[in-house]
Amino acid sequence: MSMSETNFAASGSLNSKLWSKTKPFEHVPWQFPSQTEGTIRFLGPTKDGKDAMLNFKKGEEDQTNLGPCLEKRVTVTDLRHFEPQTTLASEGIQWTCRPSALSEDKLSGTPVEVKEFISGTYYDECAELVKEITGAARAIAYHYRHRRIEEDTNIHDTHNMSTKPVTYFHVDNDDRTATESLRSVLGDTEADSVLSHNKRWGIVNVWRPIGDVVKQWPLALASSRGCETAPIYTRNNYKSHFTALKHSPHLCFYYVSNLKPDEALLFVNYYSGGKDTPALRIAHGAFEDHNAPEGVPGRRSIEVRCLVLYED
Repeated sequence: MSMSETNFAASGSLNSKLWSKTKPFEHVPWQFPSQTEGTIRFLGPTKDGKDAMLNFKKGEEDQTNLGPCLEKRVTVTDLRHFEPQTTLASEGIQWTCRPSALSEDKLSGTPVEVKEFISGTYYDECAELVKEITGAARAIAYHYRHRRIEEDTNIHDTHNMSTKPVTYFHVDNDDRTATESLRSVLGDTEADSVLSHNKRWGIVNVWRPIGDVVKQWPLALASSRGCETAPIYTRNNYKSHFTALKHSPHLCFYYVSNLKPDEALLFVNYYSGGKDTPALRIAHGAFEDHNAPEGVPGRRSIEVRCLVLYED
């Protein structure tokens, strides 16, 4: 190491002792994080002026009133070398290196075999990871989406919304649908006990690439706090609706570049901790990275939702 490099390293070490983080997504002042430019899509006006509606049933996907989406070119900050690293507790977003038993081979069997593997081995992996990172008393994996871009995939239409990346920026749950999931997983008796005793609980998503490094249509994330939202009601889906974010110039977007299959991206889907909690819900959606190389493999990923229960 040269003298100048030694001095720089020593300076950084000294600065790290003097500097302290004061708010979520604050980075050290001497190391600016990498960024990319991309297009993010938001829910636009519906065709009939009514609440947005999607039909998830194959063959009936055209039964929707969604109009053209609102496209915005934005700057997206890379969290891979963000210093200090973001955490679930502070920002509601955390990525980690965690090899998995999941592979393309495990997802190439019959539908019964695939579901058995995911709801068994892979659910256990995700629950263990979430419990470890959150320090929760219990973590229960309960739902997943396997998403992929095939050669004939139209990523912008309303077909196959359960199996392709979702480009509308959204949050998965609000108070109503999160509580419905709590009851579905625990049953009414235990759920009533959690709610009546004001125990903390939440939902954490575990997002992982399959097969290849994600180069295009990676997942962008942002805090939804203070943002205007609108419900997108669904038919033939496992819940009544999810929630779209409306565009705001104050939104800041983040992603992890070149996410690998042995890495996992965790983010807060929902948290009951109160309105003053910074990481109440993380909005997300696939975005078109304008700096991605041409001809990269289509994105394949899996997202597992875990119910998280705390002691207090």
